[in-house]
Amino acid sequence: MPTPTENHDLDHCLACGTSNPQGLHLFFRPDETGVTAETVCREEWVSWRGLIHGGLLSTMMDEAMGWAVGRDGWTGLTGRLSVRLLRPVAPGQPLVVHAWVVSSRRHVAKTCAELLTPGGLRVAAAEALMVLTKDLPRVAKMA
Repeated sequence: MPTPTENHDLDHCLACGTSNPQGLHLFFRPDETGVTAETVCREEWVSWRGLIHGGLLSTMMDEAMGWAVGRDGWTGLTGRLSVRLLRPVAPGQPLVVHAWVVSSRRHVAKTCAELLTPGGLRVAAAEALMVLTKDLPRVAKMA
């Protein structure tokens, strides 16, 4: 069975790929309760003038929750995602994304994530149900 790292495209992933020129380049490391990554919001991530796109903030947390289940040896595919955007985020803002597994049973894990300023101010939070698998599903190309 492939490991989560073998299932993940670590070069081209939009969130954590090292070779994706348009990517977010998040580098996750394990911590006491889950995983953490740091980033500085780029001007290219703007939606409304002066505001980082909420979809990118959601992507950061979604990716982090996938890495949190990966820490336990699973590949997590997002089954349901709920996001709360609590405060506006501007380009140049440093952020910390943290995610952890709340519970898991059978092939589903409940996960949480948050985006924080370096001072600990919470700017966004998310919950997800992750479908746990050891192997990725086969995807047919659509015509």
